[in-house]
Formats: sequence, structure tokens, C-alpha cells
Amino acid sequence: MTQSNNFGFLGEHSPLLAQLGKSAEQAFSSDPNTTLIKLRQMAEAMAQDLAARFNLGFDSASTTQADLLYKLQREIGLEAEIRQLFHTLRVEGNKANHQFHTQHKDAMYCLKV
Repeated sequence: MTQSNNFGFLGEHSPLLAQLGKSAEQAFSSDPNTTLIKLRQMAEAMAQDLAARFNLGFDSASTTQADLLYKLQREIGLEAEIRQLFHTLRVEGNKANHQFHTQHKDAMYCLKV
């Protein structure tokens, strides 16, 4: 498997994060909608990883991403700017999932996030 130029560095920390980032990149040209969905998944996996590293209890089946982000802010002092970036990926990923159409400019913005 070839590494992503932009997300390959994540492989040493989490193969899942590296794969989600790579998938997001690969889909960009032909399917920006999938790019946003993969980036949302990546943001969820990152938030869950952070929560696990800080021993914050949460149920991945019932805790929403928004709730987990607020918990991270409250419990570990997640900076507002970082939380906002997570929320951007959550909201744009939700739009992609439920509206079935994404502009390339929106997907590119989120890849940069």
C-alpha cells in the first residue's frame, strides 16, 4: 500500500487514521462527497483516540461526536480553535452524507483542515 503524501505520517501513530486520510485524498477528484465522509470519519476516530488516551469514558455507540468534543473541551481543555476544526469536519461530513452532493471547493477546504 502506498502512503499518502499528506496523511502518511499518521501511519506510525494510527494505521486507521492514515488509511482514512489516504482514502479521502484518493476520492477527491472523482467523488468529493466521499472525501468529506472519510474526513468526518477520520475526525471521529481522532476524537475517540484522544478521549481514550486521556481515559475519558464514553460509549462510542451512543456518544455523539458533538458531545465527545464538548467532553474533550471540558475535561482536557481542548482549545476552542481545535474544537471548531473538528466541528467543521463533522458538519461538512454530515452535509455530504445527507445531501449527497459536495462541491470540490468544500472538500478541498476540509482536506486542508
